[in-house]
Amino acid sequence: MNEYVPQGMVQKQYHWEWVNYFLYRHLQENNPFPKLMAPLNDLLNKQEQQLDALRKLAASLGISSPSATVNIRYNPLLDCIKELHQREYELLQEYISYHDYFLPVSSYPLGIEDLIKSQLAQVNTLTALKETFGQLFKPQHETQKPDYILEKGYRLTRIATGLTFPTVMTFDPQGTVYVAEAGFAYGTEPGMGRVLRLESDGSFTEIASGFGGPVTGIAWHHGDLYVAAGNLGEKPSDGCGEIIRVSPDGTRQTIVSGLRTCGDHFTGDILFGPDGKLYFSVGTATNSAVVGLDNMLILKHHPQFHDVPARDLELIGTNFITRDPLSDQPGAAVTGAYHAFGVPSKSGDIVKGRLLANGVIYRCNPDGSHLQIVADGFRNTFGLRFSPMNGKLIVTDHGADPRGSRQIKLDWDKIWEVTPGGWYGFPEFFSGLPVTLPHFHAAEQAKPTFLIRNHPPLAAQPLARLQPHSASMKFDVCTNAEFGSPGELFVAQFGESGFEKTEELPGFKVVTVNLDTGQISNFLTNPHGESTKLGPIRPIDVKFNAEGNELYLVDFGLMGKHNPTPGTGSLWKIVKI
Repeated sequence: MNEYVPQGMVQKQYHWEWVNYFLYRHLQENNPFPKLMAPLNDLLNKQEQQLDALRKLAASLGISSPSATVNIRYNPLLDCIKELHQREYELLQEYISYHDYFLPVSSYPLGIEDLIKSQLAQVNTLTALKETFGQLFKPQHETQKPDYILEKGYRLTRIATGLTFPTVMTFDPQGTVYVAEAGFAYGTEPGMGRVLRLESDGSFTEIASGFGGPVTGIAWHHGDLYVAAGNLGEKPSDGCGEIIRVSPDGTRQTIVSGLRTCGDHFTGDILFGPDGKLYFSVGTATNSAVVGLDNMLILKHHPQFHDVPARDLELIGTNFITRDPLSDQPGAAVTGAYHAFGVPSKSGDIVKGRLLANGVIYRCNPDGSHLQIVADGFRNTFGLRFSPMNGKLIVTDHGADPRGSRQIKLDWDKIWEVTPGGWYGFPEFFSGLPVTLPHFHAAEQAKPTFLIRNHPPLAAQPLARLQPHSASMKFDVCTNAEFGSPGELFVAQFGESGFEKTEELPGFKVVTVNLDTGQISNFLTNPHGESTKLGPIRPIDVKFNAEGNELYLVDFGLMGKHNPTPGTGSLWKIVKI
């Protein structure tokens, strides 16, 4: 294996460590306990040494000197400690990945081992501080949590109700709001989606229907409506998904077909880029490239489905053994990566890359011609946006789960800046880190190993990692300084589905992401999950109006543990006051 460092990895680490340096100073300056001055001084000293080590690492690798930033958000002490713990733990995993994968031979002369030891000591100290401050500042009496918590200075208003499995919204050139109902949700039989127009009285008018669910993306372009339909269960082939253009007179034309949406994941958002091209994504067929017992719903409709890569891959030949629920008699099944359920792989198998693949971002002309892959190796890029700041394509990508034959523990959701032609790691890297790291090993499960021989180099590290199982869906970019910080992302987080317990309830909120500092902050939080009585339940899409002074939020409604409730979705609006 050739040693390499993904593009921008060292620069991002230096950038983050520089932010952490000021966060440590914030802790020092506001610490109320004199006996903690020594460990806080030690944290700051280690931070200065790490910044120096990263400068030397960059120089030794021929990387330009990293820049620094001071545009930092300071939180109360306990929240600051939690933030530092999360940031330093992520950086620790990146430093370990240098030693274990990216630079295994040359890591010692570059000082990686010392960097890991120092980072681990910081994480351990922060773990103790988090526990101690959590106990010291714990309320004496449990107070009832509000129905929702919105950042101070904003107002939330519900403007429409009664939606069934809404997934996405958009505006036409006149500023009218349109919402798509998926027609399908995990736990229901596949149905038909539709597109609704919001009227001034809060009611909806159906303008188009009969799309094979789930519908996950809609966009207007030159008077035509473009719809992404998954068509799960509608066709016998594995290539189900379509992009459909609806003309003002109601005429429909399928401009792209055969998309591999008949699996765990479907299309994501669709949008038109600055180049006038239509961009959209298709997720992976499985959790981590292996069809298993967690895919029984899909196997019912598509028994031969499996992941298909966008480029040729040589398999190591690892196989996975399960019982065979498809057999009439009790029996076992042996399944290889990128193979249908019950079909084993062999060492040296070449899986041919195809244009119609999984885990990819596409672009094409508005009429569907000249379809091409922009980048691949994603898991499920559900949200896509072009940054109004630099024109770069930014996407949200869902983390893997501890389920199925190849379980992945506590994978983060993440935000990528997409480089054309880049490979983003699936199924060998999760959140930019090799799957072989101990972090991803679920207890009492087989340790994840690589599936591909000589896999491609990783394009980059994520711009930010979001809480595992938060189900970070669609997002938008703030452009109006009167509403928020221009360039900051507002991300809708659908919320956990019960795969594993975490320290705090994941998702059920809207968070902001500062791409300069990597800081993630709660903007709107539902602290009750699905038991909430008032306020959004499961945010799935957020979009600003054309002026950027109103943020619209699509609430999916009640999902339950794969027991979704029709008619519980709604539409909300947030304004600055």
